Amino acid sequence: MRRTVVAKTDRIQLSYDVTFTAPFHHGTGLRLGLIDRTVVRDHDGYLYVPGSTIKGCVREQCERLSRLYEELDQDMLARIASPHDTQQALWAMDQPVTMVTRIFGSHHHPGRLFFDDARQAKDEHQDEDEERSYKSLQTSLYTQARLDRPTRTAVPGALYTSEFGTKDFTLHGTINGWLTCIAIETLEHKPTYSLLLLLAGLHMIDRLGGNKSTGKGQCCIEIQELKINGGEPYKKEKWQFWLDHLEALSYYSSAIVSEEEEA
Repeated sequence: MRRTVVAKTDRIQLSYDVTFTAPFHHGTGLRLGLIDRTVVRDHDGYLYVPGSTIKGCVREQCERLSRLYEELDQDMLARIASPHDTQQALWAMDQPVTMVTRIFGSHHHPGRLFFDDARQAKDEHQDEDEERSYKSLQTSLYTQARLDRPTRTAVPGALYTSEFGTKDFTLHGTINGWLTCIAIETLEHKPTYSLLLLLAGLHMIDRLGGNKSTGKGQCCIEIQELKINGGEPYKKEKWQFWLDHLEALSYYSSAIVSEEEEA
């Protein structure tokens, strides 16, 4: 008798810390006074990392992992399309939904996970004088000259000053919403394939922001809390065990075929 495979929908509540080990730059695209490249701040003047930036970086890592574990299935690889590729989206209308699409959505399968901005903890700066002093110490300035690659010399008139957040800077972010996927029956507590991929993609991020090629934006992300369907937080030992068994992702193709046959 064939085993029934059914996708389930879980409510996900995930919080994490981003700690920068090098100066970082998330730009506004605007200049201010003598500063040519400014960094983003909230309405109170504190640095933050936009949720869209984190979402894009997590998606990139998830796509890399998905290709790694589906490398023998060229048809599945073709389904990992750019979210901005309309033609590819039309082709994928009648195709099985990938793990990546279940997390981030597509033209025809809207995602229901929301990546909030990563911000500083509210209790880190209480006193007004300390707050004013802290804001001035959040950033440092770097003046650089743009180089002409063929001649390896400085480009005339291309001296510019950039603003960077200081290193040893910690921000707190959350991911909330609903995730529909198939459970991994072989793992304890039966996480879904997409949840495992999301956790792994988040852990793989080691750089955020601009100037990565010059060593800027180095960071590490630590998951602080994971709740599924409003239950008790999962202890680190539980989801760390899942991450130690990423090879389970390679069985997603078989699981999705079983789900389609059952439907």
